[in-house]
Amino acid sequence: MWTVRSAPLALLTTVLLLAVAAPAAAFELQPLPGPFGVPVFVTGPPGDPDRVMVVQRDGTIRLIKGGANTLFLDITAAVDDGGGEEGLLSMAFAPDYATSRRFYVAYTVASVPAGNDLVVEERIAAASGDTATAEGNQIIRVEHRAAANHNGGQLQFGPDGNLWISTGDGGSGYDPPGNAQNPEVLNGKLLRITPTPGGGYTIPPGNPYSGGGGQPEIWALGLRNPWRFSFDRVTGDLLIGDVGQDTVEEVDRAAAPDLGCGDN
Repeated sequence: MWTVRSAPLALLTTVLLLAVAAPAAAFELQPLPGPFGVPVFVTGPPGDPDRVMVVQRDGTIRLIKGGANTLFLDITAAVDDGGGEEGLLSMAFAPDYATSRRFYVAYTVASVPAGNDLVVEERIAAASGDTATAEGNQIIRVEHRAAANHNGGQLQFGPDGNLWISTGDGGSGYDPPGNAQNPEVLNGKLLRITPTPGGGYTIPPGNPYSGGGGQPEIWALGLRNPWRFSFDRVTGDLLIGDVGQDTVEEVDRAAAPDLGCGDN
């Protein structure tokens, strides 16, 4: 069951500022060595306290290690970075990254005439862990060609070991095609798949439409532009930050273990 919390932008900003200002034990902010372009996501390999990855919209990922800022990945030639919501959007490390060196990136593709589709690719890091291969293996591609905004693009491996992907409703305002409510399209959804090493994917057991009635990749629907989501490390609950329209933003919470399976 989803719990929805919405608030005017000014109030939401105030709440977030108060949350950041609250004291926390053993918590310290540290500046990362630049320079940066347009950073949109920060993460790190599982179990690796020495590396921080900064995903940048232009198609590069910067590695922060030992106080130095170096180039980890450059896919600028493949990425459509033509607008404020396009570009390289996020990355996620495979649960067995320490041995497989597999990680995944989500970006809006620059290919013509089918540009702006959301593409998720598998990439392989070098044995050193400090650079990655230029070649990628496509996992999934979600058509998104009518508008440049609402691309979603968050990647996260869930507690179940599967890859979860957020997709925007296709752009424009007020979702003109009604994509978010349509279980036959992948836009405006939260997806759950099992990537296949080397490219492609399978459908994990338990997806609500795996037996029919909609696209089998879909886990939940009715989202506008779920730009970021996360699994609570203590409770396992799923939380989604969804973009609003005009004056209100939204945060959705689905409690474990159901995690909003099939919910709208």
